[in-house]
Amino acid sequence: MNQERILVSSVTYAIKGRDLLRSMGFKAYIERSKGQLEHSGCGYSIYVSDDVERAEQILRDHHIKVLGRRGRDEG
Repeated sequence: MNQERILVSSVTYAIKGRDLLRSMGFKAYIERSKGQLEHSGCGYSIYVSDDVERAEQILRDHHIKVLGRRGRDEG
């Protein structure tokens, strides 16, 4: 199972992204980052258990601002 999270710039993007991915058949969840990181905005990310590459591309294609990815055990 993939342990990466897709970092987004706001809680609004996290909610929109989660809902979009769910509508496309992904099991997607919003997670709050453990630590506040300067580049991660308000510290929200979207976790998907499978095919994180495809999920990230779908978010980008739908203009969800993606800041990057991190492992679930990272901040």
